[in-house]
Amino acid sequence: MPPMATGTAPPPNTASAQPPDDPFAETRMSFGDHLEELRRRLIYALAGAFVAVLITLALGKPILAVIYRPLLVVQYAEGLPPSIQVLAPTSAFAAYLKIGILSGLILSAPWGFYQLWAFVAAGLYPHERRFVMRLVPVSAVLFVIGVLFLYYVVLPIVLHFFIRFNKTFGLPDLTPSAFQRLLLADGTGDGAESPASIRLGPGGPRVAVVTKDPQAPPEGAIWFNRVTRRLMIKDAEGQWSVPLERTDRIATMDSRFAIDFYISFVLMLALGFGIAFETPLLVFFLAWSGLVTRAEMARGRRYVLLTVVILAAVLTPPDVVSQLLLAMPMYILFELGLAAARMVERPAASAERTD
Repeated sequence: MPPMATGTAPPPNTASAQPPDDPFAETRMSFGDHLEELRRRLIYALAGAFVAVLITLALGKPILAVIYRPLLVVQYAEGLPPSIQVLAPTSAFAAYLKIGILSGLILSAPWGFYQLWAFVAAGLYPHERRFVMRLVPVSAVLFVIGVLFLYYVVLPIVLHFFIRFNKTFGLPDLTPSAFQRLLLADGTGDGAESPASIRLGPGGPRVAVVTKDPQAPPEGAIWFNRVTRRLMIKDAEGQWSVPLERTDRIATMDSRFAIDFYISFVLMLALGFGIAFETPLLVFFLAWSGLVTRAEMARGRRYVLLTVVILAAVLTPPDVVSQLLLAMPMYILFELGLAAARMVERPAASAERTD
């Protein structure tokens, strides 16, 4: 005989009714809480950037010296006075502010990315968080390697090339024609008296040639520093100097560049090389995600090469030398990315694309 039903039903089996494990159970927030969290992270990121900019503004002059040092070294090696020109009253100050602010933003970038990560990570699955945690440090290292490659390898080559090219525009013959001499009332015609030649006897005037300036030269001393290429004179008020150039290296075009144009040139190259050195990471990500297989990228090498040339033209100043020096390492990095993708490409993604 079956037992009689009572007025109370048995409790339901709650174990079977529970939802599966929710990876976002502890991080789920309302829309208002998300906005508040975003506001807080933005304040932290901006505060860090402000502090970093203050620090780099205090170090603005040494940072500028690091940036234009390759130019001064190349100028000196080519027999030119090592200098950079200021063509407007505000140019040097504007360059100082520009470099100080940009350096501060770069310095605070890890802190800003951390704040962004703290806001976004709550909405990612565990395997996505692990991938990003491995991706970001490698990305930062590749960007820094690209900038260092530019500074120590590419920039000296580019500057040497352009300064030497500018020196090929030598001075033309400056002897005025007969008509010009008539207009200028120039008396240095063919029948004009030649200037007297200078003869130096054994006791004639001599200028000491040194590699280091004397510490306490006497008044009236004159010497030439062959390292700095300056003629130095000592008088009662102090030391005076005049930069000298070799007469066989005087060119029509003076390769002493304006500070604002040079800074923009270097920053554009630095950004281009930093982004270009992310190529292996991009190839790795495409293969890991299954968006494009390694085999497909390998078959499309000709299109990749065309894309590399176009990107090199976009990311560098409009000169062939810079573009070639960026395109070649970009393609090599693409091949390295393909080699790395061989180890991480998902077999499932490849099978899906084959089907």
